[in-house]
Amino acid sequence: MGKFRRRARRGNAVFSVMLGMALVAVAIAGAIAWYNTARETANRTQAIALLNALRSGIEAVYSGSPSFGNGANLIATLDRRGHIPDSARVRIAAAGTSGTPGFQAARTEIRHPFGGLVTVTGGPGGNVNQFRVTFESVDDEVCAAMADAYADRTRGRSGIVNLVINGTTLAAPVTIAQVTANCDDGAAANDIGFTFG
Repeated sequence: MGKFRRRARRGNAVFSVMLGMALVAVAIAGAIAWYNTARETANRTQAIALLNALRSGIEAVYSGSPSFGNGANLIATLDRRGHIPDSARVRIAAAGTSGTPGFQAARTEIRHPFGGLVTVTGGPGGNVNQFRVTFESVDDEVCAAMADAYADRTRGRSGIVNLVINGTTLAAPVTIAQVTANCDDGAAANDIGFTFG
């Protein structure tokens, strides 16, 4: 009878340890899920803030100017005038020797919080009184969240002329249904451009 009780106690102790480990594992998994959700939400907020900062910077630099250029890359101009947030600004060093084939001058890139490139173009499609800010390589949810910030807004209220999602141009006011239908290229595969003018 004594041996049976000792085995039962040992069995209970092992079971208690295993139950404790399972509870800790569940708590850790919950904490990781909460952290990932919080980080994703913060990154979405930062991406929209980056879009608004770039838009404000372009409008400040080009106020009074009749043109944003024709297909012009506006990143260098924004960089020289201090209109790229430090958290998004990436400096790429020069590669090679000046004057030799393959030489690449130093340049600045803009990266959004999800790691993809951001391009800023004046005069998209030849419309020199407009500019476009494009976020490359975002997943479906981020694409939709960013587009939703401008959905159902008329040009007069938001200054937005159109959205270009994965090559499809959606004229303002863009609807939630259009955003949902077009932000559908999967994980880190959507490109979304905001055209202002």
